[in-house]
Amino acid sequence: MPAGLNEYMGKLLFWVVVILGFVGYVAYRLRARPARKRVEGKPVHTLDSVRCAQCGVFLPVEQSVKRDGQSFCCWEHAQKWHDQHPS
Repeated sequence: MPAGLNEYMGKLLFWVVVILGFVGYVAYRLRARPARKRVEGKPVHTLDSVRCAQCGVFLPVEQSVKRDGQSFCCWEHAQKWHDQHPS
């Protein structure tokens, strides 16, 4: 065999081993990673919100003002809406 061919085959073999080693390492890391599990039975805390009938801002139900069947962000907006919409 010519000397150049031996050198080429040696480099080729080296890179094949390096690439196979890298692929094997990545495959090992993917299999070793713990799967993310969703915790069942634990309720997700959500915040119920309403929209102010006057200005349109959203706010938690607990902080809203109720008047005439509508929700408002403050008493001033409740009064202003009531003045504009007499029933």
